[in-house]
Amino acid sequence: MSAMRARFSLPSMNLLRPVDIMIALPAPFAMAKKPYRAVWLLHCALEDAGVFFESLNAGDLAEEYNLALIAPSLGNDFFLDHPRNRIGSFLDEMKSSLTDILPLSPEKRDNAVLGISMGGFGALRWALASDAFKAAAAISGIFDAHAAPDKRVGRDRNLLGLQHAFNKTFRFNLLDEKGETRADADFNLLLKEDKPDKPPLNLYCGEEDFFSLPHTKAIFALATARGYPATLRLSQGSHDKKYWRRAFGEAIAELFPEDGK
Repeated sequence: MSAMRARFSLPSMNLLRPVDIMIALPAPFAMAKKPYRAVWLLHCALEDAGVFFESLNAGDLAEEYNLALIAPSLGNDFFLDHPRNRIGSFLDEMKSSLTDILPLSPEKRDNAVLGISMGGFGALRWALASDAFKAAAAISGIFDAHAAPDKRVGRDRNLLGLQHAFNKTFRFNLLDEKGETRADADFNLLLKEDKPDKPPLNLYCGEEDFFSLPHTKAIFALATARGYPATLRLSQGSHDKKYWRRAFGEAIAELFPEDGK
């Protein structure tokens, strides 16, 4: 039987508006003998939760791995708190609310977070700031608004256009009025060496994704230097859904490797 798919409209006290959330649960979820493990999914820029379900086969993976897959639609704000848009706080609100409503395990060992591109930043930041997840995965992630662009971006017209279009939004969300990285967006601060329980960080990037590749390699080097159990998976592909579809299935499978399917 295929996974049950649902769309929630969750009224948020932090955002003062409803948020659309897409969910896939193994069916029949009402007969579940124990709460489901959950993977919380954060989308890329210019997309919403539908990217996971309409393009990346999230429904099939929920059934295959007996997981709940949950994705909110939250715009292009990098999943951070802003003066009028407390998206970072909403993430914790959403996780708490849906764990009460649905048969989801509240235990840290049963929860993971995964994001793509902008969502890769959000996934790692949420995991490190909240201490609520067993592991985090970032596919084609971008993390540092000050990072020098890879000159090879110019070889790919789509990547070059993406970099030019994205740069202003990237800097607006991650930098303060002085042009310095905000404390809640700075992985030099988030990746704490003295953190007692360091979550595994699984990083994926296409070898032709010159937009994300320098970010992914830099965050991997920083995480490993700080003692985090990080893995780096590079394979053929660029910053597009063709690569994401392959990497997404691999990433879901590796978030709970000890449990199998």
